[in-house]
Amino acid sequence: MLELKGVTKKFSAIPVVNNVSFSVKPAEVLGYLGPNGAGKTTTIKILAGLLEPTKGEIFFRGKNIKQNLHEYKKIIGYVPEQSEIYPQLSAQEYLLLVGRLRDIPEKILKDKIEKLLALFQLKEDRHSPISSYSKA
Repeated sequence: MLELKGVTKKFSAIPVVNNVSFSVKPAEVLGYLGPNGAGKTTTIKILAGLLEPTKGEIFFRGKNIKQNLHEYKKIIGYVPEQSEIYPQLSAQEYLLLVGRLRDIPEKILKDKIEKLLALFQLKEDRHSPISSYSKA
């Protein structure tokens, strides 16, 4: 289970996420909707452990993620809408990079990559740059 309790994020004293609380049970799907600038992406980055909340807590499987953020990040992933940082990398290269940064053992990582490329029908385009992929 994933749970946010009173999460707030401020930039220069201005709240961009203000006192957000919700929980997601295993096998549930959550839709997080709002207008541009409502703090959706900031909330997701907080959930992924990429940003620290100004206030509030996040629990995963009943434990505060701050207790072992490194292990939490090995389980939770974040796929941004645009991967501006490494557009020249192929899907395979990007997945290898992310997997290695998360200390996933090489054999397990390569098996996961094969499954993901098949799942998203990218096996034939595995060596094409990410920037050439369609979002559709």
